[in-house]
Amino acid sequence: MLTVSAVVVFLAAEVGLIWKGGLKWWHAAICNIAALYFAATAAGPSVYGGLESAAEMVSRIRF
Repeated sequence: MLTVSAVVVFLAAEVGLIWKGGLKWWHAAICNIAALYFAATAAGPSVYGGLESAAEMVSRIRF
């Protein structure tokens, strides 16, 4: 089984949006800073739990 960090997936998506989607790099930088700040608050563990649950649901889908 291969495990990929969510950070790597989000970084790849962000680079793709900057390169081909027209996202400005400074918009992405502001969003990254805001996300890091948000993760350090009390809501961070709740968001992590939600993402973990969503990943588990997606992993159960059989193609």
